[in-house]
Amino acid sequence: MVENLKSLSNCAAFLDRDGVITELEEYQEKDKVKFILKKEDIKIMSGAIESIKILNKNNIKVIIISNQPQIARGLITEEQAQKITNELINHFRQHNAIIDAVYYCPHHPTLGLGNYRIDCECRKPKHGMLLKASKEHDIDLNKSWMVGDRISDIKSGYDAGCKTIGVKTGYACNDGFNDATPDYLVDNIEKATEIIIKNSRGKLS
Repeated sequence: MVENLKSLSNCAAFLDRDGVITELEEYQEKDKVKFILKKEDIKIMSGAIESIKILNKNNIKVIIISNQPQIARGLITEEQAQKITNELINHFRQHNAIIDAVYYCPHHPTLGLGNYRIDCECRKPKHGMLLKASKEHDIDLNKSWMVGDRISDIKSGYDAGCKTIGVKTGYACNDGFNDATPDYLVDNIEKATEIIIKNSRGKLS
């Protein structure tokens, strides 16, 4: 069993944040959502804490990969975004669920203000954040997974070489794009975690 855990140490579950482990709040207009602008806006998705604990137990790194265009739009600063991130990490830690790292893109190619208005390499569907995480945390992307509620998440994971799982929470991979298809489409983060654990163990048998 120890050998199994050691061989999984360079495997990661890359999780989108909003719509996967935190809930989206819809505006009255269709397909419009409220951004998380302060820590009080955070609502943890049902099953997210237990799912991350299971990934931790199986020695699979948990890394959040998220677009945060509210920074680019001037709705919050990067400092405020970091406080929200810290609050999220601490909330999970209080329940013995460990998030190993968080990467977010603060840019937007058309709606960003000032230096944030760029066509960067980190904003999903590009996979710059996954490449950076793989280098900084010694992760084998071909053994890893990207879990998201949008096709941009799936495309990012696919291009990075990960297996991909779409969840039916949040946008439910029904956000109007069709340039990628998830390897699996499941109800929620709990079901996604089951697939990750099952397949990761299968590679070791």
